Order: sequence, then structure tokens, then C-alpha cells
Amino acid sequence: MFAASLQFFMAISREAWGILLDSSVYILFGILMAGLLKVILNANTISHHLGRGRFFSVINAAFLRVPLPL
Repeated sequence: MFAASLQFFMAISREAWGILLDSSVYILFGILMAGLLKVILNANTISHHLGRGRFFSVINAAFLRVPLPL
């Protein structure tokens, strides 16, 4: 019984590690792009475009493809 549960746990661990390896390139690219946007864009400009109210800020965020406010 213990050996079967250990094999099951190891299979899940191997699959999770494979998924992490497959997605690691995209995660690193996203972190790099977020860092570049943080350096390039001014925080006042972003708050001017996305901080006017509840309804219009969500519409602007959706138009600019910013997923976090949605």
C-alpha cells in the first residue's frame, strides 16, 4: 500500500516538474517584460489612464489588455 502511494506521489511530482520546465521560458519572459515596463512607463501616466473611476477604468484596462483590474 505504501509503495503504491509513493509511486503515485512520484508520478505527480514528475508531471508537475515537467509542466514547470515547459512553462519556465514563458514565466521568465513575462518577468522580463514586466521589469522593462516598470522601468519605461511612468506610474502617473498609468494612474491617469486607469484611475478615473470604477467603470471606465475597467473598460480602459480591457482595451489596453491589462488583465489585473478585470
